[in-house]
Amino acid sequence: MREDKVSTANGYHQQYLEVNVSTGTATQHELDTAVLQQSIGGSGLGTHLLLEHESWKHDPLASEASIVFAFSPLVGSPLTTSAKFAVVSRSPLTGRINDSLASSTFAIAGKRTGNDALLIKGRAVSPSILVIEENHISLKPADHLWGLPAEDAELQLREEFGNNFSFAVIGPAGEELVRYATISHSGRHAGRGGSGAVLGSKNIKAIAVRGNKRAAWHDTAGLIEQARDLSQRSFGPATEKYRELGTAANVLVFNRLNCLPTRNFQKGSFEKAEELSPEAMNIAREKIRESCAACTIGCTHVYSIPVDGRPSRTRIEYENLFALGPLCEVSDQQTVLQASQLCDHYGLDTISTGGTIAFAMECVERGFLNESWLTFGSGDALLQAIHMIGR
Repeated sequence: MREDKVSTANGYHQQYLEVNVSTGTATQHELDTAVLQQSIGGSGLGTHLLLEHESWKHDPLASEASIVFAFSPLVGSPLTTSAKFAVVSRSPLTGRINDSLASSTFAIAGKRTGNDALLIKGRAVSPSILVIEENHISLKPADHLWGLPAEDAELQLREEFGNNFSFAVIGPAGEELVRYATISHSGRHAGRGGSGAVLGSKNIKAIAVRGNKRAAWHDTAGLIEQARDLSQRSFGPATEKYRELGTAANVLVFNRLNCLPTRNFQKGSFEKAEELSPEAMNIAREKIRESCAACTIGCTHVYSIPVDGRPSRTRIEYENLFALGPLCEVSDQQTVLQASQLCDHYGLDTISTGGTIAFAMECVERGFLNESWLTFGSGDALLQAIHMIGR
């Protein structure tokens, strides 16, 4: 890294990698300090690059369209909650510029390639794995992974590439270009806006990254001191409910405030909200807590969910709980957990999936659709609809 880069853009490498998967080539571009100051963070930088490459002129699923994986100046730092990456593209769902974020080691590994962003355009001739090792890229066949759930594909990739790589993977919904398909890493999803469909339109099943380049910091000692302070604060009373119950703790809070989305927003409270609360799930089910990469809070709660007599588990957050539960007026714990697991299986955004199904249920209720089986409160209908969307 040049000396002036260290002094003017701490936390950045001040460059990004443009990858054309049609040709299998990559070009590294420098980033001006002014651009980084005006477009701070992954979402800001990703949006700037999307506009600079005029991706807004193209259909989101066209080969000419770009998708950007961008990393903020805090990624790779010791600060708690800093390991996030932003996926920025034109959304196939809305047609507008969309940013979708996820927390994982993919952010750290992506930043250690020596780039502040990875911009991908073109379309591979067949299902492929994009491998990025610092500034070297290659395309590997992914035919054997095509059709697999993202989690299964990632497990297989770890066997093939080893644990030194981090992976961003799409599921069957991304392959089928569902407009709210996700990109996942270790069960965490960049879910909003259909970024998984954009990657799928490029015939990219997975991105594998690794590197050893670290960005410079202005005051390393001060940063470490700040990180220790924030980590200690993260164990305080302000985050206690998230450690003990997860973000799903907000279900009963919002229900009391009459702002829990219910029956496709026809109501603001759900009479059976208690049955879906994490307080009730903690009694009825085995649970483990997990933390995202570089996070000391540990708000991820993973519940047991036996399916067809086999042990299984799934993560629950407020968003997938309300969207697949009260929004569709489904109150059965097992059904809602299984619905969330199915969304992960296919690589579907839970909010958009639940919203789409709830809207369809109201259309049936009002006589606009003839699908009499698709009714509010039907867990079987919810699960069947998810299968229909994901396949």
